[in-house]
Amino acid sequence: MKTFDADGLLNVWERGLNQPPLSRSLMLLAFAFPEMEAETFAKLSLGQRDRYLLQLREQLFGAFLDNTALCPVCSERIEWRNRVADYVVATAEETAAADAFEIEIEPYRLRFRLPNSLDLAAVAGIGDAREAQTQLLNRCLLEVQRSGMPSATELLPDDVAEALVKRMEALDPQAEIRIDLHCPECSHRWDVVFDIASFLWSEIDEWAQRTLQTVHRLASGYGWSERAILNLSPVRRQLYSGMLGL
Repeated sequence: MKTFDADGLLNVWERGLNQPPLSRSLMLLAFAFPEMEAETFAKLSLGQRDRYLLQLREQLFGAFLDNTALCPVCSERIEWRNRVADYVVATAEETAAADAFEIEIEPYRLRFRLPNSLDLAAVAGIGDAREAQTQLLNRCLLEVQRSGMPSATELLPDDVAEALVKRMEALDPQAEIRIDLHCPECSHRWDVVFDIASFLWSEIDEWAQRTLQTVHRLASGYGWSERAILNLSPVRRQLYSGMLGL
């Protein structure tokens, strides 16, 4: 993994400002792992992609991750801390290495692959959730047989489609991390989905805003260039800001 400097991370952040969330994630990974082809990340399963994002997050901001949520009943703000490693789900080696999988649901036999970032991007504009899921499954289905004969992918019965979705989730558990929460105020229990892609980008965005504010203060106070300021360590930037009394 490449080590980010402040200038490099700011450049990636700036390029990602007007990009959709999926493009931002792939852009970050391509920059962080230059030894891998950018297209490789787009074709990884969502869980495999998120493992790389978790690695990147730990490198950038450390081993601990602070999160918040609002109780849906009383609106109490809940705060909690986890290690980044707590969000990593173990996957069987044979599953991680496989390009295709099979499932039999009488009278159907399906051959499929796991959804990736390209699939999500293709269905992102579909407003109807049911139609979006149908289109997503159609993209991932490689072969459909009914009673031993080829069958159209779009003709799957609802129960077969549901079984396929559950099988995909079981094969790629990293793709959806759910966190159980308990409200100390009203005792309500619920779960939330932890999306490392959006969480990491929010952290990078906050970091970039703070860093640029520091650059502005130091440039105004000392007349230094942006490059000179960014070449300073974070500790030195903070100390020089303190010396300005700001």
